[in-house]
Amino acid sequence: MKKISLLLFLLVSFKGFSCDCDSGNNALEFYSSKYVFEGKIISKVYAADSLTYKITFDILKHYKNGDAPKTLSFDLKSEAKYSKQWSSCDWMAKKNEKWIVYAYENNGKINFSGICSNSRVLDSYPIQPNEQKMLDNGNSFKIEDFIYEYEYDFNFCKNITDINSILEKGKVKNYSKPFTILSLHIDSEGNLKSVNITRELLPIYDSINHLRKELIFKSYLPVTEFEKDAIELISQVKKWEIKKHKMTKVNVAYLKNISVEYDLKTNKWNYELR
Repeated sequence: MKKISLLLFLLVSFKGFSCDCDSGNNALEFYSSKYVFEGKIISKVYAADSLTYKITFDILKHYKNGDAPKTLSFDLKSEAKYSKQWSSCDWMAKKNEKWIVYAYENNGKINFSGICSNSRVLDSYPIQPNEQKMLDNGNSFKIEDFIYEYEYDFNFCKNITDINSILEKGKVKNYSKPFTILSLHIDSEGNLKSVNITRELLPIYDSINHLRKELIFKSYLPVTEFEKDAIELISQVKKWEIKKHKMTKVNVAYLKNISVEYDLKTNKWNYELR
């Protein structure tokens, strides 16, 4: 019984420190980085208390324009066997490993992560042709040329125009299917450009950066009476918060999803931003 209890405790504890993230779009990480380079770790030195260590890269190739140091050093948190903080997010860097590093600057200090990032050991995960193409063209990337939705490094945007006051004017009908999800295209100044049914969205992605370049909407199923009325209502929500890249403060266009439903019992329209 004690063994089972201990196992359950360990499982619950591990779940509490579980890592839930992905590496994100590498073109955006390139854009946000101070340095992007291939390098080999030529030294790894632990601090006296072994809780941190310093690694130094011999830089083999810089990808991002700017100053191009021949070496860069990083102070990193030590492995779990030293820190005693076990987590599925635990990672390490070893001497003689070759890495691709997307290094960011925070409060004047340069750092990088081996998880939730495109930084990684190249022996295990080499650069693929698509990423190499992005790296070779990264310095010409313009963040304002694309349409964003849930990508990292942007603020979460809400409506400025009051939606509830608009829905209060909605029609009272006995709709057969009173629910839909709509995609709203909002420009870089927070102005609503279009409202369409989400299932009809066909984004066109840029071949180098793998971000939405254009939006095409194609009807596969007949639009219901409820969907027509929902689109008419949400099209009146003209003003939205401006979406900005957190680091550079550049305005961008974006998609916003909203679910709309009509309660047949109360005859009220409701919505939820997604």
